[in-house]
Amino acid sequence: MENTLSVRIARDSDATDLASLTAQLGYHVEPPELRVRLSRILERLDQRFIVAEDQRRVVGWLHALVVEYVETNPFVVIGGLVVDKNSRRRGIGWMLMEYAERWANEQRCSLVRLWSSAGRTGAHQFYERQGYKNIKTQYSFVKPLTPGGMEELSQFIPRIDTEVMEE
Repeated sequence: MENTLSVRIARDSDATDLASLTAQLGYHVEPPELRVRLSRILERLDQRFIVAEDQRRVVGWLHALVVEYVETNPFVVIGGLVVDKNSRRRGIGWMLMEYAERWANEQRCSLVRLWSSAGRTGAHQFYERQGYKNIKTQYSFVKPLTPGGMEELSQFIPRIDTEVMEE
């Protein structure tokens, strides 16, 4: 069987597919809103949003960004990764992560970091197989600053289906 998997930079026209995949990750976002956010991300040189395709169908995405803190050298953060539940265990997540790691090297970053919710045990195993180390457990805090902030707060909390995890 011919390998039809490929990785490319996302396009605004991917918004509907990306919204569907984002829902599998546990976050609901409407395609028009996602399109607006994605267009801002795609303009930035310090961020990369890529998709995996199988026979021209988007089956995964990864968002990577360069972060600089005063106490560390710049590093790349994986802001999100998801592979379609019907396409997992085919190496798609590996392809996306390898792309992100190459991009991190191009940005002169020697580390890639990511965070994963405690309930995503399948994802934790995937990252460990890739050579990532769990370096600490921490709490995540957020403070709404506007009256609408409480509603926005729910966007940060995934609705995790424990039977379906990332690759």
